[in-house]
Amino acid sequence: MTELELHIKDQFSIDWLGYHARYDGDVVAAVDVDQGRSYTYRQLDDRLRRLANGLQHAFGVGKGDRVALLAQNSTAVYECLFGGWELGAALMPLNWRLSAPEIAALIEHGEPRVLIYDEEFEHLVEGLSVPTLRRSPESDTCSYEQLIADHTPEVESAALTIDDLSTLLYTSGTTGKPKGVMGTFRMMRDTIIHAALHGALNATSRSLTAAPMFHSAGLYGFSMPIFHYGGTLYIMKNWDPARYLELMTDPDIGITHTIGVPIQYAMLAQQPAFAEASFPTLQMAGVGAAPAPGDLLEKWAAKGVYLAQSYGLTEAFSVCFLLPQSARSKPGSVGHRMMHTRLKVADEQGNLVEPGVVGEIQIKGPAVTPGYWKDPEATHEAYLDGWFRTGDAARIDHDGTIYIVDRYKDMYISGGENVYPAEIENVLEGIPEILAAAVVGVPDERWGETGLAALQIRPGSSLSAEQVTEYLRERLAGYKVPRHVRFMEALPMSAQGKVQKPEIKRWFAEQEA
Repeated sequence: MTELELHIKDQFSIDWLGYHARYDGDVVAAVDVDQGRSYTYRQLDDRLRRLANGLQHAFGVGKGDRVALLAQNSTAVYECLFGGWELGAALMPLNWRLSAPEIAALIEHGEPRVLIYDEEFEHLVEGLSVPTLRRSPESDTCSYEQLIADHTPEVESAALTIDDLSTLLYTSGTTGKPKGVMGTFRMMRDTIIHAALHGALNATSRSLTAAPMFHSAGLYGFSMPIFHYGGTLYIMKNWDPARYLELMTDPDIGITHTIGVPIQYAMLAQQPAFAEASFPTLQMAGVGAAPAPGDLLEKWAAKGVYLAQSYGLTEAFSVCFLLPQSARSKPGSVGHRMMHTRLKVADEQGNLVEPGVVGEIQIKGPAVTPGYWKDPEATHEAYLDGWFRTGDAARIDHDGTIYIVDRYKDMYISGGENVYPAEIENVLEGIPEILAAAVVGVPDERWGETGLAALQIRPGSSLSAEQVTEYLRERLAGYKVPRHVRFMEALPMSAQGKVQKPEIKRWFAEQEA
């Protein structure tokens, strides 16, 4: 095969919005719920092309560059994403919860050509050397909107291949320096295939999201399949459970798909309106980041909604899926590996462990990242004989069902015994008064480490540490029962909806000092 033939074979088109703009351009593509603003496919395609033209001429953005984005959820996120792709540039969304020095460090590492930011984050971008473009969601005359207005939609699309960089997503960095996860169009295509296969997404689908779009779940989730198949995406700026429930149950909107984490579904179920709520149009309610507890599954099942468990990570978004009808019969499971993905549960040397034995999930396939940006050492450490090491401890049944046990980094050793906090957390979630639970290992003079159970109690409920300890002793081996039980008004959560366990450890150390 000649070099030209290889080049043609690997070419990849992301002209999804343009396709729908030509053939069903009046269909609403995206809605900013908070601003009451919506764009049809024709309008959204026009805006992103004007933006691309402006970025090219004003900032020199081109093939191989990064476009950084520091912004709340909005339709503008996808203008920047698809606009950058027109030029062959990858989107580099930044976590707006970070401090100014942390933002500066990511800018230095990712080396974007330009940074687009919401005006509310002005204090985070002062002094940066990178060129900036200011956006005001409430204004049609800000520099971002002016750039779009001042340029035509005529832009020459870059020649892309399926393995080109599509996104650069930075990990939270809770265990060290954040790493830039390289996303490719091949990874994204795999997500789209799985969403259609297991999520029944098509042109009539309407998805609602409030997941932060600087993470893979928020940025890709159901949104990429929605745009690929010509559906409609409803975007909330921030998480508001009362408003979210209102939108989910509005028959005029007709939400068919949504995605969240267990704590969000628990908060929705606590809303007064949930008791009388019905979900006649909802087809798929995806849940990730952590297994949904059994009582939560039952609450939603009573409403005719079967939460669909899945497993993925920033480095490989589509890994496992559990059919929603099977969730209640297999509590704690994330299902089976997805199509195209090779998966094994293995030991440190990469050898398969026996069914039922805890090992590490290791994967291969098109959904896996090629590595970490400008970090060959971390990339090398992440792979073992071509298999990506997820760092997630799990066990697999004889039928291939996967059960996540915990993150290996969260495991602690008490008196020589390995303790997996997720196992204890699953038991704690059986206590009706507990809304959220997190277990971490803390120093102990006698045992080396012991457990700390941090608990968030449901409003109006009461619970004592002694009651919690007694409950656990009836259900767990003695060495697994946390020595410390503490109550918090709210567990510290990341934007992804995951508990920030290092924050709990720091809080406990301060309490004990």
